[in-house]
Amino acid sequence: MKKCYAENIVRVFCICVMAAIMMLCINVGPGYAKSGKPIVLKLSSWLPESTNEGQIVKWWGDEIEKKSNGAVKIEYYFAQALVKTMDSLPAVSSGIADIQFVADGYYPSQLPLIGGLHLLYQSDSGYLMDKACTEMHASYPPFQKMMKDNNLKFLISLSAGEVAMASIKPIKKLEDLKGKKVRAMGLMNDAMKMLGATPVAMPLPEVYEALERGTLDAVTGIPYHLIAAFKFQEVAKHIVGVRMGCYASGGYYMNLDVWNELPDNIKQIIDETNAVLPERYADMTNQLFGKITGKLRDANCTFYTLPDEEVERCKNILLPKIYEDWTKKMDKRRLPGQETLNVYRRLVEKYQPQDKYESPFARH
Repeated sequence: MKKCYAENIVRVFCICVMAAIMMLCINVGPGYAKSGKPIVLKLSSWLPESTNEGQIVKWWGDEIEKKSNGAVKIEYYFAQALVKTMDSLPAVSSGIADIQFVADGYYPSQLPLIGGLHLLYQSDSGYLMDKACTEMHASYPPFQKMMKDNNLKFLISLSAGEVAMASIKPIKKLEDLKGKKVRAMGLMNDAMKMLGATPVAMPLPEVYEALERGTLDAVTGIPYHLIAAFKFQEVAKHIVGVRMGCYASGGYYMNLDVWNELPDNIKQIIDETNAVLPERYADMTNQLFGKITGKLRDANCTFYTLPDEEVERCKNILLPKIYEDWTKKMDKRRLPGQETLNVYRRLVEKYQPQDKYESPFARH
């Protein structure tokens, strides 16, 4: 009897040890989540899947799934299928979406310091903006605090590139802007007003109908490729290179609670994939611009780039006031505005020798 009891004790002990070993393997083995089941992440974007931002994040998701050996699965929700445009930031902060594309300029109150990167005439290169922005999120404490305050984990920066404009009528000089109703957002609203236009804040998905109805005369504060992505060339045939620099940025953010729950090996895979994305995104963007130009020409669009004298006229109106106004706003909030600008400009200069950006307006 005692022997049988002892054997049962040994058997139970062995089973417990084996179960513990199996659980340990599941918990820390490469490519597996703690539950032993794939981690499903809901990724949302209000942009269409066909955009460059949609295609690059599909590549990103494929890389994460492949490198994790299927431990991570991405569920995609494009074109506002899960979250409306203006709900992007609260949706990812609250966890409605695990990962969300956010246009930073839509949230100047929650993401104020990123606005410093959007100030005009700093750089035409989206590649430089992405490299600088990525490093600031990795090493600049005020950016890190901004993420924590909004329950966010920064993943990837996808700059909008240099400012483009699509207009119903030609815009070739400063006077052509006077009184025009121009869709802009954030800081670009102020710039348009200073240049004599009437700025209209409006989410991009609503712009086509407004142009078609004539309640808008032009749209700006967008990158070149989004003109075709939203088919603005059907209702606004004049494409203008306004040479105001690389104005807007967006990016994908993860809910911080979701990030904190991920196994360390999955976090490492995501970080490693994020690190190589700016180069790949720049290559994709340069290739895309050629295709977009073809589409716009097929739509009988005309192209115009503001000459040096018109650029200088605009600068004389906007500078240095736009910088001073922004830093004063940051000062009132006790935020390091001028320091943020200095850090960003140093990083742009740091990465300048390896710049990969090719302006689409230089091709016309």
